[in-house]
Amino acid sequence: MKKVLATFLFLVITHSLQAQTYEDMVTKSLDLLEQNDYAGAEMAMVAAMRKEPGNPNNIMLMVNLGTIQRQLGKYDEALISYTVAVERYPENSFVRHNRAALYCEMNKFGEALMDYNTILLYDENDVEALYRRGLIHLSIKDIFHAEDDFEKIIKIDDKNLNAQMGLIAIMKLRSLWKEAEEAYSDLIYKNKSNGSLYYNRAECYLQLKRLARAQDDIAKAINLGYDKAEVYILRGQLRLEQYDKERAKEDFLKAKEMGADEKTMDDLLLRCK
Repeated sequence: MKKVLATFLFLVITHSLQAQTYEDMVTKSLDLLEQNDYAGAEMAMVAAMRKEPGNPNNIMLMVNLGTIQRQLGKYDEALISYTVAVERYPENSFVRHNRAALYCEMNKFGEALMDYNTILLYDENDVEALYRRGLIHLSIKDIFHAEDDFEKIIKIDDKNLNAQMGLIAIMKLRSLWKEAEEAYSDLIYKNKSNGSLYYNRAECYLQLKRLARAQDDIAKAINLGYDKAEVYILRGQLRLEQYDKERAKEDFLKAKEMGADEKTMDDLLLRCK
């Protein structure tokens, strides 16, 4: 009965959309987006493009459709939508940025890297592309190219916080924990309400065995809304250093519930026995 009703409603909605003009359906899709009705917005956009397949505005509709499909978790369909738009406007950085971001969500970092490289061929000062490419280089431990990207951003905008944090992350990869701690302290002085900075400095303090300071920074990070699995992993590691295995276990279990890598968490949980 439910299946029949769902089919009936779909046919009613489809017929209603077909009776409207292209502009009506586009407006309807935007209204549904504002209401966070992504499924309805997707249906309206598809109907609009079917009604006028040659409309030049369809390219931007394809980008919007791809974004809606990302929200719905339809990554493969979103990739098709973005790719259609990229093929039509290969030099449009907005379109390619969207596809690159999707590739990152799909863990297809090689494809994302190619998109960011293309964006930077057309505009070498695209800060967002430089930063995202730097993060990909950082994730694969390509320190030289990551550092180059972050330094290019600093030349464009010497106060860019993301680039500054990227350069400090490279210090950590080089095990320059004292230098990294001092750099984070400088940034915290100017950005006292940034939870991410406190989390990162806490990591440095833990490596430097300054446990009380690490504990204080972790608490500040959480209080400032930095509520991610990684902060509980760090607090669990700190508690292991303090020989508090029971509370460390609680933190690792919480991080696991929040989506942290299961094998990593299982290894850490073994240390709590």
